[in-house]
Parts: sequence; C-alpha cells; structure tokens
Amino acid sequence: MRSAVRRGILALAVVALVLPAAAASAAPWPAGAVHVALDARRVAGPNRYDTSVAIARDGYPAWADVAHVVIASGETRALADAVSASGLVWAYDAPLLLVQRSGLPQVVRTALQEIRSANGTVTVTIVGGTAAVSTACANQIAGIVGQGSIVRPLVGADRYTTAAGVVALMRTAASETSRTMPPVALIANGSDASGFYDALALSAVSAKTGAPVLFVKKNAVPAATRSMLSRLAPEQVIVAGSTAAVDAAVFATVRGTARPAGVDRYGTAVAVARLARTRGWLGSTEVGVAGSVIDAASAASIAGRSGAPILFTESWRLSKAPSVYLAELGSAVASATVFGGPAALSDATLAQIEGAPAAPGLVAPASGGYVGKYAYVKIQTGVNTTQVDLYAGSSLVATAAVDGFDMADFGKRAMPASGVTFRVVATNPDGGHSARTTSYKRLSYPGSTSIVIDKSDFKLYWVKDDVLIKAYPIATGRASMETPPAIWKIMAKYKTDPASVYGPRKMRLFRRVVSGGSVRYVYTAYGIHGTNQPWVIGTKASHGCIRMYNADVLELWPQVPLGTVVQTRE
Repeated sequence: MRSAVRRGILALAVVALVLPAAAASAAPWPAGAVHVALDARRVAGPNRYDTSVAIARDGYPAWADVAHVVIASGETRALADAVSASGLVWAYDAPLLLVQRSGLPQVVRTALQEIRSANGTVTVTIVGGTAAVSTACANQIAGIVGQGSIVRPLVGADRYTTAAGVVALMRTAASETSRTMPPVALIANGSDASGFYDALALSAVSAKTGAPVLFVKKNAVPAATRSMLSRLAPEQVIVAGSTAAVDAAVFATVRGTARPAGVDRYGTAVAVARLARTRGWLGSTEVGVAGSVIDAASAASIAGRSGAPILFTESWRLSKAPSVYLAELGSAVASATVFGGPAALSDATLAQIEGAPAAPGLVAPASGGYVGKYAYVKIQTGVNTTQVDLYAGSSLVATAAVDGFDMADFGKRAMPASGVTFRVVATNPDGGHSARTTSYKRLSYPGSTSIVIDKSDFKLYWVKDDVLIKAYPIATGRASMETPPAIWKIMAKYKTDPASVYGPRKMRLFRRVVSGGSVRYVYTAYGIHGTNQPWVIGTKASHGCIRMYNADVLELWPQVPLGTVVQTRE
C-alpha cells in the first residue's frame, strides 16, 4: 500500500472547505480535540468488480511476480466466500479478484490477461461452489489461463467448512514454501454480514502473519471449525467482537485468550488494530479505511500484507472510534488509503481523514422541516472540530467551544413567525471549516401543547410548551372513509392488545361541536393508535383513524395528557 425533508420539507446543504493536511497549524489544538490529518488517497473503481481489480493492481504493481490469483464471488449473497478467500492472499501471495456468478466482468478478464502476459503462467484458485461462481464463469477463466491452471478445492462446502478449507490450503502452502504459520487462530462470527466486518479486521492480521481466520456462530462452534482448531492446537485464540457477536460459551469452547471488541463494528476494528499493533503484527505508518464489506473483502488482505490494519467508517462521516484511535496514534500513522468509491465512503469523509472538520449536524430541531414558537437547538460535532458557530439567517447568534464528537447545546430559542434558516459552521485551528444550512417553516398549531395531523404529508406533529418535539409518520383514512378535518380533544387513553388492529395503545378523539354559541366535545369512533399492518404507514388506509407505528405510539402515548387538543387538516 502506498501513501501517495413535500411541504415545508427540510432544505439542506453541506459545504466543507479543507486546509491541506501538511499545512502548519495557525493555533494549537486544545486538549480533548479529536484531530486527524493524514495524507489520504482513494483506490476504487466504478463498481465492486472494478474496485477489486484496482485494489489488487495497487497491491501488485504491474502484476509483477504474480503466479497465483484467488477468485471469489462479489455478489452480496455469497459474501462469506470472499471474506474467507482473503486468507489465501498470504498463502499464495496472490491478489483477490471478484467475479459475478454468471460470468467474468470485463475488467477482471483484462486483469487476468495482463497477469498471464506479465508472468507467463498463473494458477487460479476459485473459492466457492457453482452457486457462487458458475461453471460458465470458471470456463471463461480457463479460457484465459488454461483449464489445467484452475483449482477449485472447496465446492459444496458451507461457509464454516469453506473457511476451514482455506486454512487447510494455507497450511499446505506454508509447508511447500518453508513458511511457518504462527500458533495463533483468529475467530469471528460468520453467520451474517455484520460479523464479516470483524472477520475482515482480522484478515489484515492474517495477511501479514499467516494466522488463520475461522468462523463461529454467536452461540455455537460448527464442527468444521472445531475440527480445524483441534488440528491447529493454537497457543493463542483471538476472538473478535463483543458477546453480542460471540457469546461467552463459544469464547470458552474455542479457548479464547483475547477478545478485541468495541460497541460496534467500527470499535471492534479499532480494537483489533490496537491489539495487532501492541503485539507487533501490524506496525505500518499507514492504515486502510473502508465503508463497506465488499470493498473491505478486496482490501483487508492487501492492507494487511503491507502491515496496515483495516478500519471501518460510516459512509458520510469519519466515525468516532477510528477518529479517536487515529488521533491517539498521532504521528505514528502518517497516511491512509481509502478503499471503495464515494457511494461507500464519501468525499466528505475522505476530506475529514485529511483534516477537514466534519459537517456539524442539527440534532434539534429535527422536526421534518417545521418548528414551533420555540425550539431547542442542539448541534452534534465530529472529528477535527474545536468551535461551532450558529447563525440565524446572516446573524451570528451563538458560539461554543467543543471537543470532537461533542454536543453543543444552545438552549431554547424563539423562532420567527416567518420561519428560520440556521447555518452551523464548524471550525478548527488549522483554518478548516465546514457548514450545514437547514431551513424550517413555523408550524401552525391550535394550542401550546397540541397535536397536528397533517393529511397532506402523512405526519403527526407533537407540540409541547410551544416546542415541536417530534414528527411521526402516520396513515390516515382511505379514500371512501377520509379522516375529517376538525378540532378534537384526547379524552380517553387505552392500553390495547398489541396484536390487534389498534396495536399496543390507543388515544380516543372527541370532536369539537359548536352549538348555540357553546363548545362541547363529543365521543367519536376516531382515534390515534398503533397498527398490526405497519406497511400501510404513509398511505390512506384506515377507516378514518390515525395509525402509527407501534414503537412510535408507545413513545408518544405516555407524553400526551388528557385534554390535549388535536387538529386534523388537509
């Protein structure tokens, strides 16, 4: 690896301006700031197949000395094979290329032709059965490298057996090349894609050291894994992920000796990287960063091969765990390679790796484009941010000093009748800044504490003490039984059968009637309640009642006092 929201909908714009990472700081960074500024570059193609080739080409410049290629399916349903296959990068010192089940992508075809041309002969190992890589695809590969150069040793195996089979291949390759596999086994949950992130963090270690990666289930050790562990008899068993991924009983069964884990995939990858650095397994001044499993499947082993860990992040921002870790390392890490295109890891995230402050987020108000007479204003910050400024229109109304991933609370503020546009600017001592602009309309509502049912956008707006607390998605009356526009009061509240048409909670609507100059509220069959048909939310589906998601009505129900005024409107 080389350094080199319909009416009043929320309007949003994000701008990020970045000072080059190498520029000198204009002022010292305060203690507690999460500061990351690396020399970063992106390796990617327009799709996962092009990306796999771009990553492989980056790891093996000009395809020099490539005598072996590993092939696996790049289709989402067969991700387990691609994750397992990364162990063979160490075994054969081979690039990993991804293919479609039905055929060979042109970019992979070209890469194989180039490899064959540059090296004369090449052996291709296909990981996975014909349900993952079809016979037709294998034949297309054979047409380039020769039928006798195709090896397909793991046909028909499940993911646990495939992973164990990869380990067997690693052992054989090690014995043939006089290399020694360390007495270490690496374990991760292989039952779903979330566990694959943990396995891929381990794959970087495997690619550098030869320590094999095996799969378990959360609460069971498959026979193939158990058997291979018995054959390996490792002195150390590293289990990635918390007990939510691999429970304590499985940890004990595999005789785990260490458990690098975080609260999420991002934290676990950091924990693996930290452990690998502490033990001298991965000590590069570089890191690899990926936003998706499929890109990481291609990249983890390439990163690890050069001594770099693979870290994961959300696509739209540099996540907290890797940010804090890289800030802690400081000058010990100088560069990063981002694997995958902007859809998986945005240009804004890449800029944050290079030193840009993350675009600040308005946590409140967060009301679907409306505010009440007042609003609580809270701003979430991210990496490389030491100050946040709040503008209402063009006027600076508040400033706060912040640490990285801090919450700036600007309290309860009056909202103009005409609405408001907030511009929030995050800055840092290096002169970098990013901004987010969000516009709101003032909601019209019947009382300081009230509910508005807006049929036009299928939303319920909950207002308390003149603050719009939250907007909830709803379903309203069907075309022949429209919810009537009216003023109502909630005069009764019920706990109902969660499996019933009402879901777990119901609030009865009494309709306002004006007669002879007097106002009274009369019983009706209408109500606000949950539903046993959540798929109808956002449509006209009921007999006139207001349906909510069950989780939403459970959240709203205890907050709403009897006597609350409700307005339904077109």
